[in-house]
Amino acid sequence: MNKRNKLSETELLVLQEIARGRDNHQIATILVRSHETIRTHAKNILRKLGARNRAHAVAIAYHVGIFQGRPQPISTETQSPLTPPPPAAAPESGSTSAQQHTQPPSPRAITSAPSRRRADTARDPQ
Repeated sequence: MNKRNKLSETELLVLQEIARGRDNHQIATILVRSHETIRTHAKNILRKLGARNRAHAVAIAYHVGIFQGRPQPISTETQSPLTPPPPAAAPESGSTSAQQHTQPPSPRAITSAPSRRRADTARDPQ
C-alpha cells in the first residue's frame, strides 16, 4: 500500500468494523451513514489493499499493521467473539475437584455409534 492508496480515517473505521464481523447495514448504523456509503467505502478498501474479499482485507490489515496503535472505539457489544471467556467462578466450599472438572467425551465415544448411512448401505436391496 503506497502513499497514494492510503486509507482515509472513515475507511479505517469501516475496516475495523468489518474485522469485527459486521455487515454493511450494521456498520452504517454505528457510523450513522447510509449502507450504500459503507458499501462504497468497503469497495475502496478492497481496491486500495488489493484484497479479493472482506476477510482478505482484514488479513492484509493485520499483516501490514494497520490496526496497531489505533484506539479501539467503544462498542455496544460486551465482548468480541474472538475473546476467550472469563475464567470460571471459584468453587463452592465442600465440592470436590472431580465434581468441578468433567472430562470431554473421547473421540472414539463420539464416532463409535454407527452412522445412518452405513446402516442404510448394509441392507439388501429388495
